[in-house]
Amino acid sequence: MDSSSQWMSITGQPLNLDSAGGFLGNCTSIKTYETLNSLGEGAYGVVTRSLDTRTSNIVAIKQLLILPSERHNGIPITALREISILRSLKHQNIVNVLDVAVGEEALEDVYMVMEYCEQVGSPSPIEKECGYMYQEEEA
Repeated sequence: MDSSSQWMSITGQPLNLDSAGGFLGNCTSIKTYETLNSLGEGAYGVVTRSLDTRTSNIVAIKQLLILPSERHNGIPITALREISILRSLKHQNIVNVLDVAVGEEALEDVYMVMEYCEQVGSPSPIEKECGYMYQEEEA
């Protein structure tokens, strides 16, 4: 069996998943981004401030945490749900997901590329940097 026919979609159609045929699909390679510094780490992943080398924009990248024991099952449904919901939402109080990137070596390494909002100052740094200021009567 050749490599182009070993993968099937859920509808039974053959998938071409070799690297020359677009193994990354619609995802960007994480090598497109240059890490500048770490912003934090939580229960669901690590967030870094990075440079998009294609556009020179500063972005926030969240590496989704996939436990080693779960890697053989593919991407967890919770990660897919988070990506799907955040990509579909467009609201001034919700950070925009700009892209989804994957690792070069292991496609299990999944990253959400989000707009970066500087978190300095007070009382509301996200509103100041992103330009989402409310009038006092709206608050």
